[in-house]
Amino acid sequence: APQTRKILQSGARILNISNEHLQALARLVPDESLKERVKNAARQCRESKEMIVSSNAGSHLSVDISTAPSVGIWGFTDRPGTLSHWPGGIVVCFPQEKTVNGVLVFEPGDINLTFKRYFDSKVIFHIEEDYVTRIEGDNLDARLMREYLHSFAAPEAWATSHVGWGLNAGARYEALAMYDKNDINGTELRALAGNFLFSTGANEFAKRYTRGHFDLPMMGCTIRLDNVCVVSDGKLC
Repeated sequence: APQTRKILQSGARILNISNEHLQALARLVPDESLKERVKNAARQCRESKEMIVSSNAGSHLSVDISTAPSVGIWGFTDRPGTLSHWPGGIVVCFPQEKTVNGVLVFEPGDINLTFKRYFDSKVIFHIEEDYVTRIEGDNLDARLMREYLHSFAAPEAWATSHVGWGLNAGARYEALAMYDKNDINGTELRALAGNFLFSTGANEFAKRYTRGHFDLPMMGCTIRLDNVCVVSDGKLC
C-alpha cells in the first residue's frame, strides 16, 4: 500500500499475520534459527548477479538480480521501521524491468496459491522481458489461469512480481489438502523449504501496479545464484 513506506519511516513496525487456521500458525511460530537462515539467503541474493531456475520437466528461467531488491521474511519484526509476515521463512527478489526470460513448466503437484489448489495438469509459461506472453496447456489449470489474468484487463497482471525460494522446514506440503479453503490462505506453502516461488502481478520496484496476482510455488526445481546451488531438485543445498 502507498501508506506503508510512510508508516515504516515513522519508526513503527508492521507484522502481517496471515488469516490461517490456528494449527498452521501454531506449527509455524518463528525462531532465531529461521531468521538467520533467511538473512543469509537474502545476503546471497544481494551479492549475486543472476538467478537460474531449471527442472527436469523443462523449466529454464533466467533472472537478472544484480539490481533487484531482495527481502527476507522470517515471521517477526524486532527493529523499528521493519515489516514481516507470519508464517514466514522465505526470501524473494523483485526484478527490475526487462530482466526475466525463459520457460516455466508447471507439473501436477505444483501449487497455485491464488486458487488454493494443486496443479492437476502440465501448464507452460512462456516469459519474455518479465511478461507471461503465452500460457500453454489444453486443460482446466491453464484455462483458469488464462481467464483469471484476462479478467483484470491490465498487461501488468501478466508480468513478473517476485521470485524466490522457501526455507521453512516446518511448512507442510500437504497443508492445502488438510483444511477447507475458507480456513486458510496457504501462506505456509510459499515458505515450504526448497520450493521455487514465481509470482505475477504488482512489482513496485519495476513501477508496475495491478490487482492481479498469482503465487505459484514449484516443486523439484534447481536454483543457482551465479552458478552456486541454493536449491537442488527441490531440496535446500
